[in-house]
Amino acid sequence: MIGTSACRLLLCSAVALSLGCETTPTPTTSAPLPDEPTARYRNIETATAYVGDAACTPCHEEAASAYQAHAMARSFHRWTPETRIEAPLDEALFHEPTGFYYSVVEIGDELYQEEYLIGPGGKRLHELRKRIDYVMGSGAIARSYFTDENGRLFQLPLTWYREQGWDFSPGYEINNARFDRLMPDRCLACHGSYPEPYSFLEGKYAELVPGIGCERCHGPGALHVRERSTEVPADSIYDATIVNPKHLPIERRVDVCDQCHVHTPVTVLREGQDVFSFQPSQSLSDHAAFFKATGSIDIVSHSDRLRQSPCFVATRATDEPLECATCHNPHQPTPDAATQNAPCLICHASTALEQRLASSPSRTDHVATANCVSCHMPQVKERTVPHGSFTEHWIRVIDRDPVSAPTRRANDMPVDPYYERDRSGLDAEVYQGMGQVVFGTRAADARILKSGAQALKRALRRDETRGEAHFILGLAYRQLDMRDDAIRALERSVEIDPDRPQRLHALARAYEGTGNDPTDVARLYERALELQPALAWIRADYADFLSAQGRLEEAEVAYRAALAERPSLDVAAFNLGTLLAEMGRLTEASEVFRYALRLDPSLGEAISTLVLVRTAGSTVVGVRLLGSPLGRLPVRGREPNAVQLTARPEAAEPVVLFVNLPTRASVRVVEPDGALVREWGATDGPILTWDFTTGAGDPVAGGLYHVDVRGQDASGRPLEPQRFSFGVVRQRDS
Repeated sequence: MIGTSACRLLLCSAVALSLGCETTPTPTTSAPLPDEPTARYRNIETATAYVGDAACTPCHEEAASAYQAHAMARSFHRWTPETRIEAPLDEALFHEPTGFYYSVVEIGDELYQEEYLIGPGGKRLHELRKRIDYVMGSGAIARSYFTDENGRLFQLPLTWYREQGWDFSPGYEINNARFDRLMPDRCLACHGSYPEPYSFLEGKYAELVPGIGCERCHGPGALHVRERSTEVPADSIYDATIVNPKHLPIERRVDVCDQCHVHTPVTVLREGQDVFSFQPSQSLSDHAAFFKATGSIDIVSHSDRLRQSPCFVATRATDEPLECATCHNPHQPTPDAATQNAPCLICHASTALEQRLASSPSRTDHVATANCVSCHMPQVKERTVPHGSFTEHWIRVIDRDPVSAPTRRANDMPVDPYYERDRSGLDAEVYQGMGQVVFGTRAADARILKSGAQALKRALRRDETRGEAHFILGLAYRQLDMRDDAIRALERSVEIDPDRPQRLHALARAYEGTGNDPTDVARLYERALELQPALAWIRADYADFLSAQGRLEEAEVAYRAALAERPSLDVAAFNLGTLLAEMGRLTEASEVFRYALRLDPSLGEAISTLVLVRTAGSTVVGVRLLGSPLGRLPVRGREPNAVQLTARPEAAEPVVLFVNLPTRASVRVVEPDGALVREWGATDGPILTWDFTTGAGDPVAGGLYHVDVRGQDASGRPLEPQRFSFGVVRQRDS
């Protein structure tokens, strides 16, 4: 009988000979193996509590000690001076699109990231500082930072890269989120242990556990600890109180790694799943649908890259396949250069390679001391991670000319399903539509968004059960300003599950845009906040609604409660300022405007362009510019021919004017969340009048607004879009 290792050696050698060692192999798409019977574990099949790594160490001291040296154990933790590895930032970084400078400041034993604006004469016009409270990343590639605001975690603009030092965090150079990028649960699901989250509230947790712990791969441990600490007899075949991945079939073993090491632009959770619900031994395809940008495989999708490798394909059906844990055993120290080639040499003995390549120029690269990994799994740059080099896990012979990643194109969709189950059938159609909508939203591509919405609508034509799919469809229609369609989809999502605050809030906003009964709108807001009172952004929107309805005292209470829960809500602070001005409390309004300006100096433009709108009932009876209630503001200069908002006090009708409009200008007035207030298309002249009513004919409410202008030059070519802001103070005549 031939032993397992010998069988594997023969199989691998046959594959290697057929591929040769001087040409790049044809990329192989690895079809999933048929599901094998999976060992059953009682800690997964029954409700079991998590206990943390400290409960594992007494019995597994050696494994726990080795794991502490692993990068996963250091993937998320509090920042302390003792764990600091970052060098100081000698010169502030400049973000040209916004004009902000960013620096790193040490104050005592604490580290801060600071934002500021430079005015004439080098004087700082704005300064905002946030403390570094948490670190995400082991530092092997980079470390990103989060600040704690009343229990919520927000990413900071600067990241420390091992190869570069300090630079902007991924995505910040393109779209500077400043201090407002809330950490989604998905980040912590891969960089940390299981936290204790609050219901319906991302980025805020009752308890945060540092690092990726034992239970991420072994499942909740309370049952195991209890039975192994008492006289309960152990299971006869294997210990079913805790998952041991070595007893799982390869597809389920790889799923344990895939939960974090498949990196795709779009992840859609299956109906009924949440970010933290996947547990080892379960099928990851039952938890989420992954979608790649069509024709691409991300370098940092290590598991997906490995699946394309001949080494994986040739051995996956054997008893000892080449898989993630072959080279990355978290219970052993990280292999050094002398030992990391050992898995390769099982199938590719150096003597055999030297003999076969005797007449080849590459013979000297295959001697016993050669490093297989450095050539066949080189370090490569990843475009989505600045200054980051990653090990290429598509193992192959790499020619001098770089070879693109293997691709798959099943159809003309902009995203390609990762799992076969998402390629055909009604269930697949639903998730394909959801994936397209999410991708179109993130890419800000209305064409893809509309196509995805149409596909999702077709897939849901007879479905009355998928609440999340109807919710995503409703959000897509809202972005496309298809209001009636949005309401129908959102109403259906709420009917399916009326206890989801985000769905209730989305329906309330949709109702507001179409003039539905204010009682129905208020009921939706109140139910959402009853389910989770800490949803400050929903409470701020509720305050906007109350203000528009003239319920001023209630609106003030709601604004202040929202800001107490989340002090960085700059738009809520601005809108509170306009509310206080409407109530005649001008000194308080000025103080609140100053606070909003400290949070976001770009609000200076809107503070300097406050418009007083007088109404009698539902009629606008007067409009005039108020001017700024504050002194000097950090307002960036605009071109002399830029579109401006102005008023004519002598005009017979209460209107404002948009002046300096370009040829065939389209003008949109929107709320800060993008909700449309009023729009005009292809105007004929350089001036447009507006009576400060919405598309539904109602007077605009107090608060912050943006104006987006597009147009053409004299030759018909599109001009660079313009955006500016203004604020409204409503005054109701009795």
